[in-house]
Amino acid sequence: TEKSKIATSIKQFRIADLPSMSIFDFNQLGYLECVVKETLRLQPSVPFISRYCREDTELNGVILSAGSQINIHILDIMRDERHFPDPLKYNPDRFLPENSINRHPFAFVPFSAGSRNCIGQRFAMLEIKAMLVGILQNFRLLPVTNPDDIRYEYGLVLRTKENVLVKMVKRAH
Repeated sequence: TEKSKIATSIKQFRIADLPSMSIFDFNQLGYLECVVKETLRLQPSVPFISRYCREDTELNGVILSAGSQINIHILDIMRDERHFPDPLKYNPDRFLPENSINRHPFAFVPFSAGSRNCIGQRFAMLEIKAMLVGILQNFRLLPVTNPDDIRYEYGLVLRTKENVLVKMVKRAH
């Protein structure tokens, strides 16, 4: 299961070691990275990115005029079954190297892509993994809110309409 794979990958680290852990150490958390990426695929912080056309462009028979604003719905791109079979199913194994090798490089874009991507994406991934190691070494996380009951507000950021509740159970060390 995902939980046992995550536990195996973080077991090697002690919470006291967190402040001295390097980027190399966090990069050893391969499956935890798969979990983070799958979560970002299904629940990106922003559902779309905007760009402006620099010049007139034809796309599938539609003329996009220079200066036009284009909204790219990355939420839909990352739920496209051509790139992610059974796209609404949570499956971190999609991001194992052997399952990602032939995927289009712009199929997974929670931080945008290309020359205008998020300059903080590597730092954000590092922070997320550090936070998760600290939490998961000390607590078991149990859902309180049923995932099927979660409703979203779509705007500049993707957020839930109500709080999503999680029970944290202290681990016995």
